[in-house]
Amino acid sequence: MGNFSSMAQGDAEGRRVLSDVEAFNHAVTLDAHGVVRELVEILGLTAVAVLGDVGETRSVQRWMDDREPRRTNELRFALQLALMLTSRADVSIARSWFQATNPQLGDRAPIFMLRDRPLRDVEGPLLEAARSFAGRL
Repeated sequence: MGNFSSMAQGDAEGRRVLSDVEAFNHAVTLDAHGVVRELVEILGLTAVAVLGDVGETRSVQRWMDDREPRRTNELRFALQLALMLTSRADVSIARSWFQATNPQLGDRAPIFMLRDRPLRDVEGPLLEAARSFAGRL
């Protein structure tokens, strides 16, 4: 499969948000390095460092090349969510959604929920909140 830029093509403006199934299928077919590269393209180095629970972006840069991230499942799930919320032309929507406190999530920010809590505890509520938000786009 291609990278985020080629996956997000679609409507007359050359952009579209992926459905939850498309986002899932894309995220699970990538190796860990590809997941990190696409997540950085959408959310930025600093946000991926937060999601990966590391203190510096240098670690994230290494994950894109040759090192395996410790939290691959969390990063893969974050990519799935990000692909549901953004398009090639406007990644700011996904960045805002991940960092803003969300009333559907008890006024917690998704980025910190993914960092601080076990994935099994947050994936259902986060997926529900992302689907709800994506349905309004």
